Amino acid sequence: MKDFNDDQNCFVCGMGNMAGLKIEFHQDSQSQETTAEVIFPKHLQGWQDTVHGGLLATVLDETMIKSAAASGIKCVTAEITVKYKKPAMTGTAYHVFGKTLENRGRIITAESRLTDAAGQVYAQATGKLFKI
Repeated sequence: MKDFNDDQNCFVCGMGNMAGLKIEFHQDSQSQETTAEVIFPKHLQGWQDTVHGGLLATVLDETMIKSAAASGIKCVTAEITVKYKKPAMTGTAYHVFGKTLENRGRIITAESRLTDAAGQVYAQATGKLFKI
């Protein structure tokens, strides 16, 4: 099996990726949620000034992976379902939250959401993560 190592070149969180988002994730010890702030630059738009939906899915996916990693478990995504609630705008600060829901065998279930500063949900995801 392939060895999965972090070389800091991840598009979402890698500090060595010059084209990446460089998101810094944190673990909230009280809520057990993984959190971060993200601002999508204009070059990641779909429609004018609107974040491309694939980028929202990418960040929600990584947030779930980071929530598993916070408890010491390396995973890759087996399945993800994204629900888009409102268009997210480029140049605007959003918060992402993620947490693991269940750890059973080789699969972890998790969820994540992207909100504005007022807590309005723009997109949310659920997923199954495969332990590696």
